[in-house]
Amino acid sequence: MNIQPHFIFAAMLLATPLLQAQQSPPPSANEPAAQEAFLVTLTLKNTDHEKKTTDQSYNLAVMTHADPSNVRTGDRIPLVVGMDGTKNNVQYIDVGTNIDLLNAKRLGALFAVDIRVEVSSAVPETLSKLDPIIRQARYSINPIIPIGKQVTVYSSTDAVTGRKVEIQILVEPIPAA
Repeated sequence: MNIQPHFIFAAMLLATPLLQAQQSPPPSANEPAAQEAFLVTLTLKNTDHEKKTTDQSYNLAVMTHADPSNVRTGDRIPLVVGMDGTKNNVQYIDVGTNIDLLNAKRLGALFAVDIRVEVSSAVPETLSKLDPIIRQARYSINPIIPIGKQVTVYSSTDAVTGRKVEIQILVEPIPAA
């Protein structure tokens, strides 16, 4: 039996679509993106007239395309709000830091993330014997950060008090085990 080369070539052309149909389909836009782990170091720096007053760093492990990463840390401080006979009436106020990292994504050599920071602190009132002043600040920023490089993503100086606030971020990949 002599099979013509043209017949073999034609049979291969007809079989090609059938073979391709059996291969796995390419990933679609509806499939979730691959998750990657990163260590995000967020540093809050406070200075008062160029003199450093506080430097707080927080390390968070973050997964891209996953649920938010959160930090909640602080104290409840008592404040005397009045007297009932000989007994002080005390009210407790929460002070501390709340950090939320949301929508983390890798963009090649860059890292995008939505950052929400809330900071509150009690500062003694020095002009009188009043209760302390409660300072509160909220920041909402959406930086795109180079991976492996510390970047200042927020900086502000109060024109009246001279207090300066900076938020710095360093993002580093966490190697797979």
